[in-house]
Amino acid sequence: MPKSIAFVVILCNIYSVSGFVCPDQPITYTSVGGNLPAGATNITLIPKGTNCTFTFDIPSNYALQLKFSVDFQSVDDSVQLTDNRRATRNLLHTGKILYDAPVWLSPTSAKVIVIGNSGNFRFMMSYLYQSLKDYKQVGKKTGEHFPLVDFGSKTYYTITASSDNEKVVLTPALRAGVKNDIRLQEYYVYDGDNINTANMIGALSDFYGKIVTSSGKSITIVNFYGTVSTSYVLGNDASTLNGYSNYLVGITTLGSSLSGRLIDLTESNGIAYTMICIDCSTFYWTKLQFDSLGTISNKGYITFQGQTPTHKREKLIQYDSMTFTKDSLPQMIPTNVLTINVKLATIEYNCNTINDDSSWRKPFIGRKGYIFAPNLWTPFMNSFNYEFRDDSQLYNFTVNFIKASFPASTDKMTLKIGSGTGTPAVNNTYPRDQSSSQKVMSNGNYMQIGLSASVAADVRLSFEMQEPNQSSAIGILSLCAWILIYYL
Repeated sequence: MPKSIAFVVILCNIYSVSGFVCPDQPITYTSVGGNLPAGATNITLIPKGTNCTFTFDIPSNYALQLKFSVDFQSVDDSVQLTDNRRATRNLLHTGKILYDAPVWLSPTSAKVIVIGNSGNFRFMMSYLYQSLKDYKQVGKKTGEHFPLVDFGSKTYYTITASSDNEKVVLTPALRAGVKNDIRLQEYYVYDGDNINTANMIGALSDFYGKIVTSSGKSITIVNFYGTVSTSYVLGNDASTLNGYSNYLVGITTLGSSLSGRLIDLTESNGIAYTMICIDCSTFYWTKLQFDSLGTISNKGYITFQGQTPTHKREKLIQYDSMTFTKDSLPQMIPTNVLTINVKLATIEYNCNTINDDSSWRKPFIGRKGYIFAPNLWTPFMNSFNYEFRDDSQLYNFTVNFIKASFPASTDKMTLKIGSGTGTPAVNNTYPRDQSSSQKVMSNGNYMQIGLSASVAADVRLSFEMQEPNQSSAIGILSLCAWILIYYL
């Protein structure tokens, strides 16, 4: 017993000599700021055997900034931080002295546990309570992507769902080729419509590759650090992602390429991936390969729709693993935002945003593809003019009218198939030459399709290019189309 008492006395003397005092009460915002250990002005020696917990009370309308300076001397020396979510993290042993490493914390509480076992461990922590009353709010809607670089000083962004009954799924969007953005951990997410009363539920890095739903119709992002990320962020109405196993968003630019591998073998609705080009309006899908070992052969597929899930656009293209061939590519998709859905399949893909449509316009035997009114993909002008030409040989061009609706009197689509510079074998103008379930077929070395229409026009075409039909030198309507019209 006397030996034990002597040890306690010696330990207390060390604490006293070193100036180290472990507070037994929480630190509050009334103190505004200070250094710990109390009275320290520089990195301070921590006595051997120290196990001290600093507790902070953080009220609403405030954030707490901590700055850590540490010099670890042993793996048994540690500094552990616990935030308002009871999530813990430890300062890393880098082998170098760390000075003034900042960490921001949100209401309502936090604690720091300092353990010193080497007797040579040095430590100091400064703290400062920051009022949030001067922070300005910027509102965004679900389905609206925006860059994190837009965050200014004392600014926070709130994303609100499309209706009061909706919730929000927040997703960070990394740029093409970037595997990890460490700055995302410095953007804090609050479950609500402001940073003054809502609870902080994590950093943006916690939301990557996950579907996390807000408790209400709004979610808020703030960066206290003043750092800048090159990534973007997108909020979606939660109901539009119900049933998906995962959701990803990627950012690309004009002249870039996106490639990768997507896997879904779940009983869910599959995996969804939104691709956003921030300065272009067209994607060219150039590679799609179903992995036979990682695909449910009679069920696997991929679909394509314009815009984000929140926009609820129709899925216009579907490739099934059993029937897809490479002759369906390249496929041009006229939109700056594209969402794909992969289900019960493993795929490898490549698409690009190059400002060159020559590959798309190049005919080859066996080629198949789709042409849609652009407004089915995106709210751009509803017009196009495509020419597929190869003066070195003839093809049999076939155009199938999946749907063609021209509600405005000024809506017009043209279709020409011919050879050389002479009169085209097919020279149709729609809706004038339109008939139900129409298929137009003709030999030639070029095919031109043009559209100039109102936003309400709905045009959906598929086409094929085969060996020339020796018995057909002019445009014909398929017999089945005439039979259908007769019976109607």
